[in-house]
Order: sequence, then structure tokens, then C-alpha cells
Amino acid sequence: MGFTLLELLITLTVLAALTIFGNAQLPDLIGNRALRSDLNSLARHLRYGRYSALQHGVPVTLCALSPKGRCENAWSAPLSLFIDHPPKGLRQGPEDRLLRLVPGASRGVRRQWRAFGSRRYLRWRTDGRTDGQNGRFTLNHGERSYELVITQAGRLRQSGP
Repeated sequence: MGFTLLELLITLTVLAALTIFGNAQLPDLIGNRALRSDLNSLARHLRYGRYSALQHGVPVTLCALSPKGRCENAWSAPLSLFIDHPPKGLRQGPEDRLLRLVPGASRGVRRQWRAFGSRRYLRWRTDGRTDGQNGRFTLNHGERSYELVITQAGRLRQSGP
């Protein structure tokens, strides 16, 4: 039992239409998946930073580190989560142990931190509160964006679509 030429042409036309319409939405789908993945990863690391400050009774800082160990305002770069003894925002010596390395933002995803106080780092005190830095991380890819809001109490909540 075979196919007629007409049946074969109709099948190929339907397949071509599905491929064209499917591929048109594929980049948006991939971008949204990368955005959600980055959002979940960052939220997990933020919760871990607060937990570490509470658990170990030491200040913990999240920031992008320069080669000299200073915090920089480069939030889409890989971020370091480390124990932060004074001076603030400077990783120095073995007492400022690295707890985690947060991967940089995925391709096409932009990550930004806006807060009161310092914008170069986010720091949790020994009681889990931030250093007076209520603020928000904004992650966006094209038109779509999400926010992670951090209160002065160190709590995290998500807002967005």
C-alpha cells in the first residue's frame, strides 16, 4: 500500500508549515528557559547566603570580585558568596572563605542589582538581616523580566509575570 503524490504533497506542506511556525517561537522559548533557570539559580544562592550568615554567625557577602578581591558593580558576571570580615566588600585572607561561586548570567540574560546603600555588594549580617540594603535583582531577556526583592530583614520574594 503506497501513498499518492497528492497525499505526499499535503503531508510535506503540513510538515513545512509546522516547522516554520515552530522555529519562529524557538528563540523566545530558549530565552525564557535561560531566564527562568538564572532566576532560580540566583534565588537559591541568595537564600544560601542568608542561611550561611545565620548558621555560622558571620557576615556573608555576595558580589562580583575583581582579581584583587574587591567587590565590583558587575552583576551579570560570575558572583562570589564569601564570609566577609571587615573591611566590607573585600575578600582577603583565609578567614574570608569562599562559600559558593554563582555562575554568570546566561547568554542574552541581563542581571542588575538596585538597592539603598552600596550597589557593589549585598551583605548579610550575623542575624540574617542585610546591611540596610533592601533592594531588587532584575533579570531580563528581551521584553521579559523578573525581579527578586530582598527586604532589610534579608527575606526574599519573587515578582514578575
